[in-house]
Formats: sequence, C-alpha cells, structure tokens
Amino acid sequence: MHRELGRLWLACGFVGLSLACPAGAASQGLGNDAFANQLIGEWEGSGEYDGNRLTLNRTWTLELRGHFVRADLQVTMANGSSFGALMYWRAVSAGVYDVLWMDGLGRSQSLRATRDPDSGVVSSTYLDEFAEDGPEWRIWEFEPRGASRYVERLFRLLPGGREVLAVFSFERVDP
Repeated sequence: MHRELGRLWLACGFVGLSLACPAGAASQGLGNDAFANQLIGEWEGSGEYDGNRLTLNRTWTLELRGHFVRADLQVTMANGSSFGALMYWRAVSAGVYDVLWMDGLGRSQSLRATRDPDSGVVSSTYLDEFAEDGPEWRIWEFEPRGASRYVERLFRLLPGGREVLAVFSFERVDP
C-alpha cells in the first residue's frame, strides 16, 4: 500500500511543479509575478494514474516574502485512501525553477523544471526513484489554460518516445 501511495504521490506531486514565471522573477521574487499570483489560491482537480481515479485539492501560497511558492496537495483515490504532499519552488533564472517536494511517507526529491517561452509549458525530465520496477525516467508537463484552468501530464520516457501515465485537469475554486 505504501509503495502504491508513493507512486501515486510522485505522479501527483509533480502537479506542484506547475508554476512558471517570466524573466526577472528570480531577482524580484515571485510576489510581483503576474502568472504566479494568478495561481495563488484554491484549486480542484481530477485525473487518472495507473488505473486509479484521483481527486486532487491544491492550495498555492506565496511564502518567505514572496521568494517561494508553496503548494499543499491532498490526493484522494476512488477507494477513499488519501495522502498529502508539500512542495516549494523558486525561480533561479529566467524560465528555470528549482522544486523541492515532500510527501507524507517521509520521502523528498529536488527537481529542476524549465518553461518554454513560446508555449508557456513548464516541464521537467527526472529520474523517478520510486517507480515500482526500479528507477525510470519520466517527463512532467504543466500547461496553463487561461486564468482558471491548467492541465498536467506525466509520461514514462521510452527509447522510442513516451507513454502517457497520467493527465490531471485543475480548475480554480476561489473566484
């Protein structure tokens, strides 16, 4: 059960990588960043990972004088099991972000994500240390869709391409 929750968390955890900010955000903090401020608040999401239907609730807040964004995540599976996760991220340069995620099972991982300046999609290629059959490479993508929606996708990296593992859609709860 813990391994399955961990795999789900890692998939859902990347939901928390999902902020992108324009050039200069690292030097001025994220409190002045219009995109980051657009995501601050309450969000609800749903999706499927590895055959499990999930409901996700996320709260985004600015922390430490606006230099970090904190994402609190609660994931509930169809069978009623749930778990929590916490992420902090910060802009380190234009379109580059460091992310630290932690879960309720005591695991943590640091990641680097980048933002495509043309599409606005934020992505990270990372080694999933908690994959069931041993470490494997994954790709996470976050795509903003206006002010009140975003979509996140998780892929398994394969020699000839990639396999979709999860798609999560989020909508803003607070106006």
